[in-house]
Amino acid sequence: MGIGSSLLSGTALLALCSILVHPFGAVKAQRTDKPLLLDATFDPEVVKILERSCQNCHSERTVWPLYSYVAPLSWMIENDVQRGRSHMNLSHWNGYPPERQHKILFEISRSVRNRVMPLPRYLLLHPEAKLSDAEVDYLYRWAKSEQKRLGTAAASANPSITGSSQ
Repeated sequence: MGIGSSLLSGTALLALCSILVHPFGAVKAQRTDKPLLLDATFDPEVVKILERSCQNCHSERTVWPLYSYVAPLSWMIENDVQRGRSHMNLSHWNGYPPERQHKILFEISRSVRNRVMPLPRYLLLHPEAKLSDAEVDYLYRWAKSEQKRLGTAAASANPSITGSSQ
């Protein structure tokens, strides 16, 4: 066995191990077929935009393309999804308390308006996720109105917030 074949065997072994090793845990195992934003009363147009542009990183309905199984690219993708879900998981929207939903809506409005989201590197491989100017404006206005709605609901539920307690 020569140096060339030993090097090739070592490279093959390293490649196999890199496919099996996932430094960010079993991100791909967290999967649901439930509709996005289950039981939420969101505008259907908003849901459509979120499904197209946000759900791959911010829900458990991620569609894992073939290249997401090849290391080291898989590691970067799994890290992005794990981080995205930790900031906002649309599969768990109704599990968030109103204060957290309010904060997420603020982040959505800011990130979308500043075109920080979807991530520019994500758009390189998923150009269909790019938001048009009209979609950015629509999501921004929707997030702001939802923040107001949540604030009003919270104030109604807890009168001491508005200073009207006796």
